[in-house]
Amino acid sequence: KIHPTARFVAISSLANAAASTYPSGSSAGAGAQVNSGSFATRVLEQDAHYKSLDARDRSFARLLVATVERRLGQIDKVLKCCIEKYPPRKGKHAHVIQATLRTGVAQLLFLQTPPFAANKETVQVLRMYPNNPPVPEPMIKFVNGVFRNLSRPSSNGALDETELFGQKLLKEKTSPMDNIAPWLLKRWRKDWGEEKTKLICAEMMPYDESLVTPRIDLSTKYSFAQISGMGEDKDELQSLMSSLGEDSILLPQGSIRAGPSLKGDVKSWPEYDEGSWWVQDASSTLPALVLTRALLDKYPQNELSDTHVVDMCSAPGGKTSQLLCAGFGRVTAIEANPRRSRRLIENLSRLELVEKCQVVVEEGQNWVPSRSEEQHVHGILVDVPCSATGTGARRPDVLRRGSDLEELLTTQEMLAAHCADNILDAGGVMVYATCSLIKAESEDQVTKLIERGNVETLPIQAHEVPGFEDALDDNGWLRVIPGVLEGELRSTDGFFVARLVRK
Repeated sequence: KIHPTARFVAISSLANAAASTYPSGSSAGAGAQVNSGSFATRVLEQDAHYKSLDARDRSFARLLVATVERRLGQIDKVLKCCIEKYPPRKGKHAHVIQATLRTGVAQLLFLQTPPFAANKETVQVLRMYPNNPPVPEPMIKFVNGVFRNLSRPSSNGALDETELFGQKLLKEKTSPMDNIAPWLLKRWRKDWGEEKTKLICAEMMPYDESLVTPRIDLSTKYSFAQISGMGEDKDELQSLMSSLGEDSILLPQGSIRAGPSLKGDVKSWPEYDEGSWWVQDASSTLPALVLTRALLDKYPQNELSDTHVVDMCSAPGGKTSQLLCAGFGRVTAIEANPRRSRRLIENLSRLELVEKCQVVVEEGQNWVPSRSEEQHVHGILVDVPCSATGTGARRPDVLRRGSDLEELLTTQEMLAAHCADNILDAGGVMVYATCSLIKAESEDQVTKLIERGNVETLPIQAHEVPGFEDALDDNGWLRVIPGVLEGELRSTDGFFVARLVRK
């Protein structure tokens, strides 16, 4: 009978994520040179053993998986320095051996786990792992030998006598940029220059892993009131802030950044069940915010009940919820994926907003408003499918994906053109957005859309996006780059937002 530990669950998730991508029995490749496949943290969350752990062990298991995923390039470079043939050869045990090696190195070099505990307890996972046949003892001894080598003192004469051999390799042979696919670094340097690329990497891959803390931003039903001064919702927001703890921070554009005193599952946090808030990165609030601002300027408050807004590619529902809370008379949420649409409905139901929203499960490129009902669309938010490279601090897997963007670029161009040509009313407002740090998916797509002659830029004004004023470019578009803004907003997802009006 298996008695799972945090290390067992972490290694299982990493091995299973690799196996789902490389089912032939080959290992999962090395470092940031290859497509990383399944995101192991998602595999972890579905693991029955993970759910059976106590809160402390769940937290440690998640930390192990997140550290391996974030530091994969550096971890594999260190292993290559001390293993003649790495990654492991094909075989039934290749995935679990590689996952165990990576997890051990993560503890030794990034999490400051005492070597004895990191070595013994990590190797022990191989003896309890439910393979058929079991992991052979020579393989287990080999893994133990690698850990012992990395945890021995570095060569004589080292300035720091406590330095481990593995730490010496990490310092001399690797860089945080090793965790990012070379093609992506090259693209960032071309788009943003060397200095901003270094800032992006420093924000997503700090040199000291102890500086990496989970960043959780919350949007609320009252956030818009914070920057608009509308109604009594400002008082409700302050009350919610008090319930979330004194160390939670109110960000300039109305989000709440959860403080470190809020621990455990977010479902256990104050006012979750009441539906007062939802998890949404601060940058992700900007598209709905600037669309709402434009429509409120265009239509008086007493005409909002006749205003129809469409949220394209709407799951999981953060932006849809913002639009619903703004008071528009009709909000239609389009989502092509049935599974994601179910999650959208679940989220809106918890927030008690689902009755106000029409959810349509259909490809965005195919949907048009009902002509029989003479539906008008006054505003549309198009947060297109993209590489998601702006979310790398939270989802390091996106930084290791392959370089083929052609299918995404085609989808983005088709969807944006369809929304401008076939959905939006004349004089209507369209917001195009991505969480990508690649210009080809963002600025370049909007430039092509404008060149078609159907829309023109409606510049975003500084007062509309408090805290993000310095992210505005000369076109009146927003380009948020991680590590560039001042204060708390230095740490936020990369995002692009352009606001357009149909001629």
